[in-house]
Amino acid sequence: MIELYNLNISDETINEMIEMEPELKDINSEEIKEKELILDELGCDKKQINNIISSNPTYLTRTNEEILNLIKKLKEYNFTTLDILFDSNPYILNLDPFEIEDYIKEREKNGEALLDIINDLESNPHLFLEI
Repeated sequence: MIELYNLNISDETINEMIEMEPELKDINSEEIKEKELILDELGCDKKQINNIISSNPTYLTRTNEEILNLIKKLKEYNFTTLDILFDSNPYILNLDPFEIEDYIKEREKNGEALLDIINDLESNPHLFLEI
């Protein structure tokens, strides 16, 4: 938990995070650092990392493999600004790759071009809430 304080997350916010995601009590500093590193490697700055983690505590309880598979899928679809995307909608990190794929395929079935779908999702990150 000390790592959350190192991110300048307040006691009040940490308590709210634990209320939303009780499993956080069982997470150690090393696991939190690993999640920070994933975001850092995507180009997220400290403020973005703080926002993502404090807004979406479920991110910390997902496995690194789940997160990396999601990131890999987004990159396969040529999403370019994942740092901004995750900062704009941290809940994207709760999705599984197949959910992204199914959503895109459904929109393609409706006649939309892949590039248009990706551009739409990147410029309107709230659309991920439809997934």
